Amino acid sequence: MLASISVVAAHCVHLWVEGFCAHREFLSLSFFSAVFDQLTRFTVPLFFFLSGFGLTLQFRDKPLRLWEYYRYRLAKILVPFLIWSLFTAFRHQEFILGMPWAADTGAAARSLLRFLLLDGFDYQYYFVIVIFQFYLVYPLLYKLGRSRLFMGLFLMLHLALMSPVETYLQLADLQLPNIHPNLLLFHWLYCFAGIYAAWNKDFLIGLLGRWGGRKITAFWSGTLVLMIGEFLGNIWNEKGLSDTDHFNRWSVLLYCLASLLLFMKYKSILSARVYESQAGRFLFSHVAPFTFFVYLAHTHVLRMVDYLLWEVTFFDYVNRILLVIAGSYLLAWATQWLLEDFPLLRFCLGLPKRPMVEWSRVPGAKLFRIREASTGREGAAAREAEGIPGRPGLSGQAALSRRLSSDHSAS
Repeated sequence: MLASISVVAAHCVHLWVEGFCAHREFLSLSFFSAVFDQLTRFTVPLFFFLSGFGLTLQFRDKPLRLWEYYRYRLAKILVPFLIWSLFTAFRHQEFILGMPWAADTGAAARSLLRFLLLDGFDYQYYFVIVIFQFYLVYPLLYKLGRSRLFMGLFLMLHLALMSPVETYLQLADLQLPNIHPNLLLFHWLYCFAGIYAAWNKDFLIGLLGRWGGRKITAFWSGTLVLMIGEFLGNIWNEKGLSDTDHFNRWSVLLYCLASLLLFMKYKSILSARVYESQAGRFLFSHVAPFTFFVYLAHTHVLRMVDYLLWEVTFFDYVNRILLVIAGSYLLAWATQWLLEDFPLLRFCLGLPKRPMVEWSRVPGAKLFRIREASTGREGAAAREAEGIPGRPGLSGQAALSRRLSSDHSAS
């Protein structure tokens, strides 16, 4: 959830990051945006790590049936990806219609498939493309996670393809092979690290036992400074943003490791102060389940905010982040409410499988006079246990319709 919100926030400030790369104005708003952007570099590797970790925990102690696995996993990510790509396709209509469909239909179809399934119709879709590849190969390779040898081999391969290797190769008039950045090869290590951690329960435990909280915090701070310093140095040496602001860097790998250690060290404190709090329960029940939908949809909200807030002042900077995050989750909640009785449509859009939101607790719900929660019988039982009356199985739409009908009768 934190990683998802950080990704959305990083996309909101990318305009200022591009400005810093172009003008190199230090101690400016664009400079601090670039620093914040680097601070969020742990997010995408964390997603990959958790994907490998979660899948392996699920299949570690029971047989993996290939047909059931592929039928559910691939559809779960591919269907929402294609639907949202369709929503985004209108922005590329000139390019798509300009393909030689009449002269060379096969070449045009191949170009479209490459654009859709490898390049992505929107810049954040690369994550879904990589995860889809990971789901494809996972059943064939997940048992390798038991071995420390394969962890070491994949680490060495990953380091060989990461920056600053290309700089050293240029000194010898060599270069890395031209490989598409959205291929799993560049992200496999993070996925496999999650698989390895699920198979080996003592993953990093020894290091956590030897290092205290201050030492781990100092290590995290040092890797952050190193990563930001590398980024600023590359920008100062006039490297392009696409060659500097990415995840395939040794410094990012160290920063991700330090971030994971920091989280594991203070996990108990977070559990006591955040997870068990009322705000924490709200976040995990009303925010976290919509992570996938928000990731797919937030750029549409971002472009709407860009249209409304077209200036680049500090006021717009703050509002841009707040409005996009809030707007994305409001869109998720509204769509969930509208489609509560249509589980197939929710599945196609990447929404949670079950309608789990208690609408009376959602900020702004009272404006629509929604008094009933929409969690079915389970939600009704939970409310009754807390002394909150409610009708089991009453959806949000039904609650609103009944409320409006009663108001009309009363008038």
